[in-house]
Amino acid sequence: MSMYQNINLNTLKYFIEVANTKNITKASKCLNISQPALTKAINQLEQDLNSFLFIRSKKGVSLTPEGEILYQYTKTMFKDLTCTINTINISKQKSGDLYIGATTTNFLEVVLPSLSAFKTKYPEVHIHIILEEIHVLENYNRLGKLDILIKNDYEYMENIELIHSFDIQDCFIVSKNFVPSLEGRVLSLEEILQYPFVLLSNITHGRKNFDSYLKSKGILFSPTYEFNSYSLCKELIKNGFGIGIGNPIHYQEEQFTILKTDFRLPKRNFDVCLIKTSKSQVLKDFIRFLSISG
Repeated sequence: MSMYQNINLNTLKYFIEVANTKNITKASKCLNISQPALTKAINQLEQDLNSFLFIRSKKGVSLTPEGEILYQYTKTMFKDLTCTINTINISKQKSGDLYIGATTTNFLEVVLPSLSAFKTKYPEVHIHIILEEIHVLENYNRLGKLDILIKNDYEYMENIELIHSFDIQDCFIVSKNFVPSLEGRVLSLEEILQYPFVLLSNITHGRKNFDSYLKSKGILFSPTYEFNSYSLCKELIKNGFGIGIGNPIHYQEEQFTILKTDFRLPKRNFDVCLIKTSKSQVLKDFIRFLSISG
């Protein structure tokens, strides 16, 4: 290694410039160094490598076979180095805030993988997640504190642009200790409605979807338990108070089981939208990650 210790990036940069211009005088002007200094550097490089790199003539210089090998490898090296430095600088420059508003916890299904990858790439970006009803998110938007919106498809907000849509297939969920004989059976709508239900209130998307489905069948139905709190409903379902309805991704714990039915509820639709007036410097980067993960 000692014979190459004097070879540095500047020396290789000099070599590349001489190879490109095929003229010591032109290269020295481009590099803004004196011609004698450049000639000395090239001569020293040839000594260090124990190889002639250029054929000198009155018209200029041309590469020897050894010089051509060094030229090709050095060009690739500088290209890779430039890309690496640019990537580092871009990552360092990406900072600031990204505000993600959502009207439903189902946003986790589509956004979380993108969010995790984005956070790894840009650790300096501060990510804010706001789970509120649409009218509250409208206030955040007016204050300029919203960049991305995940909403139910029927909810409306001005100044947004749809960038992604996804569906949720709700299922019927029970705890493992709730009527064990139900597990493994294929239930009809009439059978399943005979049991107690624990549901969110009828202002939620999932509940509206279920009520609409029952209405289309001419069925009037009132759940045994009804709350505005998702976490409370989940705990009551876990403790065997009744059947719940929801996105199965939120009921992966071993205490829950998904009931089999001979029918399916209509899928629910969600929209991922960007706020057109967002001034976030990282919004486009996050959308790119969203596209990759989606």
